[in-house]
Amino acid sequence: MDTSWLDFLPPFFQGLLVSSGIGLIIGLEREHKQQTETLHFAGLRTFPLMSILGFTGAYVADQYLPGLLLAITAGVFLLITVAYFIQARQGNLGMTSELALAMAFILGLMVAYGHATEALASAVVITVLLSLKEEFHHFVKQITETELAAFIKFFVLAVLLLLLLPNRYFGPDNLLHYRELGWIIVLVSSISFAGYLLLKFTGSRRGILLTALLGGLFSSTMIAWVFAARSRQAPALSRLLGAGILLSSSIMYVRVMLLTWLFNAEVSIQLIVPCALMLFLTLAVVWRMTRAETSTSSDSAQIPLGNPLDIKNGLFFGLLYIGVSFFMYYSREWFGEAGSYWSGGVSGIADLDAITISTAKWTRQSASLEYGANLIVVAMLSNTIFKSVVALARGHASIRRSLATGFGLVLLTGVVWLFWRLYF
Repeated sequence: MDTSWLDFLPPFFQGLLVSSGIGLIIGLEREHKQQTETLHFAGLRTFPLMSILGFTGAYVADQYLPGLLLAITAGVFLLITVAYFIQARQGNLGMTSELALAMAFILGLMVAYGHATEALASAVVITVLLSLKEEFHHFVKQITETELAAFIKFFVLAVLLLLLLPNRYFGPDNLLHYRELGWIIVLVSSISFAGYLLLKFTGSRRGILLTALLGGLFSSTMIAWVFAARSRQAPALSRLLGAGILLSSSIMYVRVMLLTWLFNAEVSIQLIVPCALMLFLTLAVVWRMTRAETSTSSDSAQIPLGNPLDIKNGLFFGLLYIGVSFFMYYSREWFGEAGSYWSGGVSGIADLDAITISTAKWTRQSASLEYGANLIVVAMLSNTIFKSVVALARGHASIRRSLATGFGLVLLTGVVWLFWRLYF
C-alpha cells in the first residue's frame, strides 16, 4: 500500500485511516448540502462507514473468504438502488448522493488493493465536483447556444488533433512532432476560449489580467499572439489587452529564475539583477496602463466579446511555430551552437524554457557562470524582440506606444546589463 507517510502504523490501520478519511471528506460535503437542500439518505456517518465497508470487506475477502467481496458489493448496490427508488417516489429524482455513496465504497476497495494515493486524489475531485453544484448551474444558465457550440467544438478539436495526428516526428533531424503541434494549436485555442469566458464572467479587467497570468505560465508568446489579434477586434479593450501582453511577459522572468534555481542555483544568483529590473519595469508599465481603467461588472456586457473559439488563430500560430522551428534549426546549422550567443538568441525566440534549462545544466560542468547567465539573458532578449514584433504588428494602433515602451525598457535593460558584463 502506497502510504509511506503512515509507516508508523500497521498496514491494516493505515488503510482503515485512509478509507475513513475518504468517507469523511465526501460525507462532510453531503452533510453540509443537507442543511439547505432536500434531505438525503446518507450523510456524515454513512459515507465513512461505506468506505470502511469497502476496505474491510476487501481485506477479509482477501485473507479468509474470497466470495465475501462479491456478496458485499451486490448488497451495497442493491441498497443504493432501493434507496434511490424510495427517494424517487418522494419526488427527489436526483441521484448524486447515491452515486457518491457508490464511489465511496469503490474508493475503500482501492485502498484495500494498494491504491491509497489514487483513492485520495479521486475523493478530492469528487468532493470538488459535489461542492460546485451552484456554480455549475449558474454557469450553464449564463452561456448561450453559440458558446455551448464553441465549447463542444473545442473538445472535438482537441480529440481530433491529439488522437488522429500520428505519434511521430518529421522534418530534418526529426525537428518537429505531429502531436506536439496539435498540443500547440489546442493550447492557443484554449487561451482564447479561457480569455473569452473570464472576460464574460469576471469583467474586462480581471478577465484579461487573469488570462494573462495563467497563460504566461505556459507561453507569453501565445498570449501576445492572441491578445494582439483580440485588440483589433475589440478596440475598447485594447489598452487592457496590451497590459495583459506585458503582464504575461513579466511571468517569463519569474519562470527563468525558478528554472535556473532548480537546475543550477549559482546561475540564478547571476540573473537576480537583470530579471528583477525587467520584472519591475514591466509591471510599472502594466500598472500605468491599467490604473485609469474602471473595473465594473457591466463593462464587459457592453463590449462585443467576439468569437469564443478562435480556431484560425491557433492554426496560424501553429504555422508560425513550424516556420520559427525551421529557422532555428538552419541558423544552428549555419552558425554553430557551441558557445554561440547567436544560437542562444535564435533558440530563445520560441522556446525559452529549453535554452534556460539546458544552459543551467551545461554551466555546472563546462562553462563559467557568467557566460551561462549572459547566454540566458540573450535568449530572453530575443524572445522579447519576437513578442514585441508580434504584438506591434498584430495589435491595435492605440496600444503600440505602450507596448513599445514596456518592451523597449526591457530590451534596454538587458542590453546595458550585457554590455556592462562583457566590457567592464
